[in-house]
Amino acid sequence: MNLHDKLVKEKRNRWLDVGCGGNFEEEFYYLDIFPEGIIESGHKERYFKSDVLHFSTGDLKKLGKFDLVRMQHTFEHFSFEEGQRVLKNCAKILKKDGIILISTPDLRVHIKKYLNNSYKNWEGYKEWANQRIPKDAPDSFYFSMFAHSLPYEQHKWCYDSKGLIYQINAAGAFKGIKELKFDSLLSSKPFTHNRPEEDVCIMAIKA
Repeated sequence: MNLHDKLVKEKRNRWLDVGCGGNFEEEFYYLDIFPEGIIESGHKERYFKSDVLHFSTGDLKKLGKFDLVRMQHTFEHFSFEEGQRVLKNCAKILKKDGIILISTPDLRVHIKKYLNNSYKNWEGYKEWANQRIPKDAPDSFYFSMFAHSLPYEQHKWCYDSKGLIYQINAAGAFKGIKELKFDSLLSSKPFTHNRPEEDVCIMAIKA
């Protein structure tokens, strides 16, 4: 049974997607820094405008508690130090034994692409990278796109599974920290992995 179905079966179905961007996946509440005015009417009732790095007392009261907090390709946009604050803030809005689920680009995948000179065969990634760098740029530029991203949404840290587990453990707010590989029974797309070709996904329980 995958994680989505398990949570539904247990009636633990209050879920928050932190850094949702323009992705409004069914069944979730959504949190981002976009003004409410640009959110489509069908999603406004479930949208919170807030910065997970700087939760106020009012934010915490408004948000309440969740069974699941998910961050998909959001956590890498915070530095190591910021990441610690984000994790501690996420713990504040999780119910007892609530789950945090974090996926980021996997450093190991990108190192292999760089060493194998295979970035230019990676269609989806190449299209994204070419928003900033020329198509004929060397693979070091494509790797730098992984490391730094676009100017308006910079990547501030790189993770593999060990690094992400280390970061979550260092926050001191979670237990049962483990990697969730895409072939795990709990995994499914897009609930746990939205980019399984490059994701590292870590799951943990509020301590």
